Amino acid sequence: MWYRAKFLYKGEITEGCINAFGTIVEIRKECRPDLDLSNEGLLLPASIDMHVHLRDWEQAYKETVVTGTSEAVFGGVGTVIEMPNTVPPVRDYDTAVSRLTHLDRYARTDFSLFAGVPKDRNEAERMASLPIAGFKVFPEDLESFHVVASSEKLKVLHPEVALANSSFRNMRAYWMELASLYLVHGRVHVTHSTSLDTIRLAKSLGFTADFTMHHLLVEGERDCLSKVNPPIRDAVQRRKLLLAFYEAELVASDHAPHAKEEKAMPYELCPPGIAGVSFTTPFVFSLVFKDVLSLDRALDLLVRNPAKVLGVTYGEIEEGYPSNFVVIARESWRYSTRFSKVTQTPFDLYPLEARVKYTIVRGKVVYDGEDVYPVKGLNPFARAVRVKSLTGA
Repeated sequence: MWYRAKFLYKGEITEGCINAFGTIVEIRKECRPDLDLSNEGLLLPASIDMHVHLRDWEQAYKETVVTGTSEAVFGGVGTVIEMPNTVPPVRDYDTAVSRLTHLDRYARTDFSLFAGVPKDRNEAERMASLPIAGFKVFPEDLESFHVVASSEKLKVLHPEVALANSSFRNMRAYWMELASLYLVHGRVHVTHSTSLDTIRLAKSLGFTADFTMHHLLVEGERDCLSKVNPPIRDAVQRRKLLLAFYEAELVASDHAPHAKEEKAMPYELCPPGIAGVSFTTPFVFSLVFKDVLSLDRALDLLVRNPAKVLGVTYGEIEEGYPSNFVVIARESWRYSTRFSKVTQTPFDLYPLEARVKYTIVRGKVVYDGEDVYPVKGLNPFARAVRVKSLTGA
């Protein structure tokens, strides 16, 4: 399919044509386009979100793969990597196969999975043979980190020690986050860092790191709607986290949907988590339009560095790259979710200056500014050419 658009090509914004069919087949100046997007905004590589919870299965009342990935494309995300704390959890080979099959059947984005730490090394080796992105290390997994330590797969760390799980909310301290980094080694990525110190420590240890918009923008943990793990820190840490836009490798959403009835429970009982998969990309490009970030730095945070950390070829508009695009336009609007089962977030009515007009996955329009269509995404670990990881693997 031929698209005419304004797009970033070899470091310059140009108007031309892209022939997209799974991957980018050809780029040239003139064509007879099937779809002319040249007046819709700027066409860029679609974002990669390395941290989403799509629920489904026994938690389908919270979110499903269809609703979660539909919300993702509404927010300009073309690839999601899911976390393994589903019900049942993905901590063995058979469940991982089942989950990958489920994602392949229903995801409207490209996709993969971080598996949980299994019971022994033999099971870890079997799971590593699957097209997974790596292993997720939760606080309760730190004592069994040796099970996956020798794997070449990426290990994604939830940065808190196990003690945090049994602590009162106000005792879930900042030192628990920093301490956890000393308990892992190898090819490690530290996710949802709540402080600049965590990001700097991760880099000093040879790891990569991301941060979320809720740990930056939400003004403390005030109620169930803003309850999240790790907790949102104080105003000083949040202000310092602004520098993460220039120091962290990437941003992620930690999209963690829960039912409205669950978030209405008493504070001590309601589950932690904020749904934000569709907020991150418009927010980052709003910073570009306000001259806070350069376009190149935004693309590094949203797609280029996630691709490098994962070891897959995304992030450029060049022949041979996946034809996953987002069309971004400068437009003032106030945020709300659209396709997720979650209808309330701490970001509701947040003013943004960038809006997703189209999202294209594997050369097909999956979101056109109004509706989401059942486009089938692919698993890049099943078929993409790998590139050298930022973590040295």
